[in-house]
Amino acid sequence: MFSRINFIKIIKAHLKTLRSLNQTSNLIYWNDFLLFYLIPIFLSILLIYFNISIKTQVSNLIAAISILGGFLFNLLAIIYNSMGNLKSDALKNEIKKKYVKEIHSNISYNILVSIFLIILLIIFNIDIKFNDLSITKGINISIEFCTTFLLSHFFLTLLMVLNRIYILLDKE
Repeated sequence: MFSRINFIKIIKAHLKTLRSLNQTSNLIYWNDFLLFYLIPIFLSILLIYFNISIKTQVSNLIAAISILGGFLFNLLAIIYNSMGNLKSDALKNEIKKKYVKEIHSNISYNILVSIFLIILLIIFNIDIKFNDLSITKGINISIEFCTTFLLSHFFLTLLMVLNRIYILLDKE
């Protein structure tokens, strides 16, 4: 029933790109895990601890993420259209072929993150109130943590995509 909207393959394909070329195990390279997951978690915890909220900037963030997500869709279309040329050139170079697939996975993943981030920002913008104040505060803190985590994760992944495309096109 949900096979048409199953995005697990996109996440798995992205996680496969977070490995060193010389790595023999299937685990995420620890430097990438630190950069893309632990640093955003630490940043989110710090922002919540010091009571720094992004609540006033939610509408600006929704607009920015929407624009960047749209650019990523266009970039995905450009990569797809030029994939035939890149793959024919890549027959000479196996690493280049793998790199093109990884860029495709990273862009698709970042589009997925942008969609979830926009949904979470919209939810974050809604004032959720329960009779019990501690439940309201806990939900708001949880949503803000997830939002700041995804926001920092999105921008780090966006920088990785930019760097990979630069490297790919710089070799031409």
